[in-house]
Amino acid sequence: MSAGRLFLEALRLDVDSLDDVRRRIEVALKLDAGGFIFFGAEAEAAGRLAEEILAAAAGPVWLAADLERGAGQHLRGLTTFPPPGALAHHPEAEEAVRVAARSTAQEARALGLNLALAPVLDLDVEARNPIVGTRSFGSDPARVAELAMAWIASCQAEGVAACAKHFPGHGRTTADSHAELPVVHASREILQADLAPFRAVAADVACVMSAHVAYPALGADGPATLEPAILEGLLRSDMGFTGLVLTDALNMSGVREQTGAEAPEVAALHAGCDLLLYPPDLARAVTAVEQAADASKVVAARLSESLARVGRIVTRFPSDDRSNGSMPDDLAEKAAAISSACAATVGGDVPGWLDPERPVRVATIWDDREEPARVPFGLLFREMLKTAGWDVLPPGPADPGVPIIVLVASTPQAWKGTSDLTLTARAALEGILAGDHVYPVLFGHPRLLQGLGHPGLCAWATEPGMEPAAAWQLDALARRGAN
Repeated sequence: MSAGRLFLEALRLDVDSLDDVRRRIEVALKLDAGGFIFFGAEAEAAGRLAEEILAAAAGPVWLAADLERGAGQHLRGLTTFPPPGALAHHPEAEEAVRVAARSTAQEARALGLNLALAPVLDLDVEARNPIVGTRSFGSDPARVAELAMAWIASCQAEGVAACAKHFPGHGRTTADSHAELPVVHASREILQADLAPFRAVAADVACVMSAHVAYPALGADGPATLEPAILEGLLRSDMGFTGLVLTDALNMSGVREQTGAEAPEVAALHAGCDLLLYPPDLARAVTAVEQAADASKVVAARLSESLARVGRIVTRFPSDDRSNGSMPDDLAEKAAAISSACAATVGGDVPGWLDPERPVRVATIWDDREEPARVPFGLLFREMLKTAGWDVLPPGPADPGVPIIVLVASTPQAWKGTSDLTLTARAALEGILAGDHVYPVLFGHPRLLQGLGHPGLCAWATEPGMEPAAAWQLDALARRGAN
């Protein structure tokens, strides 16, 4: 069996043309690649590509995507859900998590996907963390474990493998491993909290993703992805994990700059990783692993071990079995109901001057690295308010006596580099908040509102479903206050 079976190639439909993606698939399958990860695909196109891959592949493959916020996160046209941090604040959090995970898996399965790179088990314990935040179920290890177990069980019951990430915990970092190697200086005793959710799911989850993060207190000066003490020692020997270990993306600076002359792919395999995600050059990476296996009995043994483990587990989640592959028809309603229940006030009630019977203006501040969705930010919020009977004035300069609802988008993103508002966005927001009768609606972490010392509504994320959900909730709260 080829070393290619350990690799998951990236299909970036958000960047490349469909023809370029097909050429990448052809090259990868000639290298006997073990699977693919989809980014930014239209659901219909992803489904067609999945069919083509399954028809051409010599054996079972993994078809994966980051699905923390629903299948629509990277498969456009499918359903999105609020991020884990929001689900944890739902009045019936565990049931909301189960519905989200089950729905995500059903939609992914209908397209042929069999690996969901979710859920995040990192703790939300560091306000300066630029990459976790709302992706986490929270700061309480027991609660995170409980909700993660619900997500994993519901997802895997639908025939899609779940992947717990990022072991042994990315929550205490203040840097983004996409851009550099974060180092967590917490003691071994403190890190037991970070390990608790992973320990809780170790017996059940099919896959665990390693973190490109260093933990000196755990005997790991380099990234956990490359540390046998973390993966073979802590995860397998101590926790008894028998599933797959998947690297975080191998194009990230947090791992590529740490191996010296040795290829990161070889170092990761030697450390205990079974699946090698998104190398920058697949052919070169496969060759490096095969040459290392030819030169070293230790690497050859690790290669054989991982190939056997991958072969055993992929048969539990066959990507070519679509026996239950019909799209459920009520997911949009479920997602809308969950999204609305997650939106909540921070710092006080909706003020009385925000009256559905009075005109309002809606301003927007986009503070995310990525461009807004194809629907302009704020449009769905405005339309829902209008549907609810509000007189929403066209965008324009502030009018004395006309309240302003200011929508602020600021979510965790790779390479963004900060958990806070950027200086430009903060200045713009503070300028608006200095006026009279201004109410912010934040599509981000509630601590940003708390830091402003200004009451507002937290809507958690910029998925399209969160805008109408926030507007619906704001309307309900404003009408309740007016009565």
